[in-house]
Amino acid sequence: MSAARFRETWRDAARAIDRRPGEGWRDQLFHHGFRVFVVVAIAVAVPLLFRSHTLPETVDVQEGAVATEDVIAAFEFAVPKRPDQLAREREDAERVVLQVYILDVAAADTALANVGRFFEQADSVFGSSPESTDRQAARDFLRSNGLTVTDAQLDYLADPVRRASLRSSIETAFRTLLPDGVAALLDSGGQSGYVSVRGETDRIVSRDSITTLNRFHEDALVYAPQDVSVDGFQVYSTLLIRFRKPTLLPDDLATRTAREQARAAVDTVSDVILEGERIVTAHERVGGRDLHRLGAYNAELVSRGLAGSTSRRLADAGSILYTGILIALLAAVILMFRPAIYRDVRAYLIVMGLVALVMVSASLIQQAGYPSELIPIALLALLVGALYDGLIAFVAVAVVAAVVGGQIVLLGEAVFALAAVSVPFKMIAAGGAGALGIRRVRRRSHSWVLIALICGAYFMAGVAIVLLRSLPVREILQALFWGGVSATLCTVLAVAALIPALEKLTGVSTDQTLLELSDLNAPLLRELSREAPGTYAHSINVANLAEAACLGIGANPLLVRAGVYYHDIGKMANPQFFVENQPRGRNPHDRLPPRRSAAIIRDHVKEGLRLASEHRLPRVIHDFIREHHGTTMISFFLDKARETEPDLDLDPSDFAYPGPKPQSRETAVVMLADAIESATRVLQDPTPDKIRATIDHLVNARIAENQLDQCPLTLRDLEIAKAEFARVLIGMYHRRIEYPSGIQAVAKPPVVADEEDGPGAGATPA
Repeated sequence: MSAARFRETWRDAARAIDRRPGEGWRDQLFHHGFRVFVVVAIAVAVPLLFRSHTLPETVDVQEGAVATEDVIAAFEFAVPKRPDQLAREREDAERVVLQVYILDVAAADTALANVGRFFEQADSVFGSSPESTDRQAARDFLRSNGLTVTDAQLDYLADPVRRASLRSSIETAFRTLLPDGVAALLDSGGQSGYVSVRGETDRIVSRDSITTLNRFHEDALVYAPQDVSVDGFQVYSTLLIRFRKPTLLPDDLATRTAREQARAAVDTVSDVILEGERIVTAHERVGGRDLHRLGAYNAELVSRGLAGSTSRRLADAGSILYTGILIALLAAVILMFRPAIYRDVRAYLIVMGLVALVMVSASLIQQAGYPSELIPIALLALLVGALYDGLIAFVAVAVVAAVVGGQIVLLGEAVFALAAVSVPFKMIAAGGAGALGIRRVRRRSHSWVLIALICGAYFMAGVAIVLLRSLPVREILQALFWGGVSATLCTVLAVAALIPALEKLTGVSTDQTLLELSDLNAPLLRELSREAPGTYAHSINVANLAEAACLGIGANPLLVRAGVYYHDIGKMANPQFFVENQPRGRNPHDRLPPRRSAAIIRDHVKEGLRLASEHRLPRVIHDFIREHHGTTMISFFLDKARETEPDLDLDPSDFAYPGPKPQSRETAVVMLADAIESATRVLQDPTPDKIRATIDHLVNARIAENQLDQCPLTLRDLEIAKAEFARVLIGMYHRRIEYPSGIQAVAKPPVVADEEDGPGAGATPA
């Protein structure tokens, strides 16, 4: 590719970047590709901006070695106990757990019932006397009950009296001893000296006081019959053993659960290292405790994914993707809802540049350790809201808050979940207040209203965070103080310096500038009132009409008033050639050829643009000057030229305004209001019906001339505008009361026609 061809390609690319892209893929690529490049550039820069700390690396040293440098904790973390220490502490905790027993009173009743049943059956088997006893049947009965007896013991049981005495003694022993609790066996190995007994009432008793089955047997022997023989005592002892039941049963599940709870209750953490605390000291030997703490730190680094260059690359990639998605959403909102900002490369770069500027400021403020309230999010909201749109400003605020909130993990605050919530929340609250409030402040002297709104947003956000997290009240006062400092600085900087500078750079006029331009004491308007008083009065009337119509259709009334005040300033070059400035009977056009008259009338647009440039009026005012006549014909002088010079070949373009046609709703309304005000001013009897008919005629004429084809006015807008025009004009030309004949001549001044268009005046519409 030749150098000339290369330069031409780049010129085409530059033109495609800053204009509506054509149908060709190359224009589309350059137009949208540049904006995507801006998004990617911001996303790539964010990890560099918020890298306030490099990711820590794991440290490997040996016990007894001398550390070469200090190892400082980059975050707070817990140091776990050593495994052997934790095991010992858990065993100790398990030993002190009381073994749980359940007192089963029903077991005593069961034992008594079994004893009663045995003796009732024995009475039936043994009979009423020893002589009638079937000894073999008796032995079989006893054997079926698990008892083996000698002949002497069988004889003892065969005696009904002795048998009754045995029954009474056994039942007395069971009834007395079993309900108090009898345990089968006590596991005393390594356990506490006490046990927990659960019954009708739970109690803690000494292990030594628990009655076991062996001890129960010894205690029950004292209830043996008084005259018992050796054989009878043996039978008594055997029956005790046969029918006794433990009434104190171990609850293994409850005991095991209690032991597990005790083991789990042992704290696994031996120490907590705070952020910034020294773990290992340089030039000192590394002891066992230091090595253990260092190992815990290394493990925490790995678990958090912060150790090693791979983790750094992954973190950076995630940060770029995270930021890129959010910034791309902002760009998409601008493209879909405010395409004019998207197409204007200067406007697009200003929005994205302000977003990047706030991110840089947030990074510096966080690295310096200043409060997050000092992040100038309100500055972004005020500038974008004043220059372009409150909606775009709010979306930009939300995107920046989300980006900053997502990057807090790299700011040393990651361990505090509160920081990840409170910082973006405060930014959205304050930025939203600024974005939505800037349009309500019409004068720079009212900047304190913005400061109060933003301070209030910081205050309410602080209250919400304090209530949400149960923080001390001083957090509210801190948010209010630092939020007030930030609000004051951002508002003063935006209103006093940046907004005027950006207005010059972008050509966008804010409401504050429009209000200043609408001041009738402005130098150019004062000059207009002196040089062309009729034009000045005409501009005031047109401004009233256009403002009413814009309020009705939802256009910008402040913009239209400022534009109307300056739309005819070009008439100051030759004020006497315009009918509203002419004394009665004197018309300089009578001595000029029609072509020259038309040129003078048409040149007031060019002269107006020249004066606007000299006085550095905003670009939007230029639009009103060049568009308020569109490309309409100066028909009076065209017709006059055809009458006076029928043989000449006339060029209609010599009798037409240069245009362009109105491009906005505001300039289109001014075109209509300008013509309507001039026409109704010369009506002989301006009744409401005549006023409405004049309005309809002029609006239909502009539609027929295709003057409204390039503006976004709808038919509904035109109907509303016509109604507003009629309402204002009827109020202006309402019928006065009739005065008495002696007063009327003095009270009513003579009527002077201020006709701007018509054969009698020899002039054209203003």
